[in-house]
Amino acid sequence: MINTPETLDALKSIIKSAKVAMLVTHSPENRLVARPMQLQEIEFDGDLWFLTRTDTDKYEEIKTNDDVNVIISEKSYASISGTAEIVDDLNKKKEFWNKAYEVMFDMDYTDPRLILIKVKSETAEYWETGSMIKSAYNFMKKVVGKEEPVEPGKSTNETLKL
Repeated sequence: MINTPETLDALKSIIKSAKVAMLVTHSPENRLVARPMQLQEIEFDGDLWFLTRTDTDKYEEIKTNDDVNVIISEKSYASISGTAEIVDDLNKKKEFWNKAYEVMFDMDYTDPRLILIKVKSETAEYWETGSMIKSAYNFMKKVVGKEEPVEPGKSTNETLKL
């Protein structure tokens, strides 16, 4: 695992550029279930926040098993593992609220059926592929022998413990 300010900044950049992530939970049959969730536009400090309703499968699944994974697939990719917590904080809901949610959830932020999911990140892996300049630079480093060749089947990603 490589934890440096640069790797954390790279992960933050991937998260910041994404609008939607896939939240993966465990069904009652212990199958993995993924669904798209709107990411809240806040500075990543190790926690990810989502809004949802209490009458959803994901709400029940998290109450039973709080181990989750969040997948981001934009120009670059990230897989963040952690634990989910159900949070009912009116001020936090108000902070994240916008008019589009009113239509999406068919309620306002004061409705008790609206809750927050807080994902406390534990580990993350990311793959930076969105920058053509960075990709070209890394390719040239390999061509001129300035970087160790990657073994077949071995990933070129970064892993962080958060």
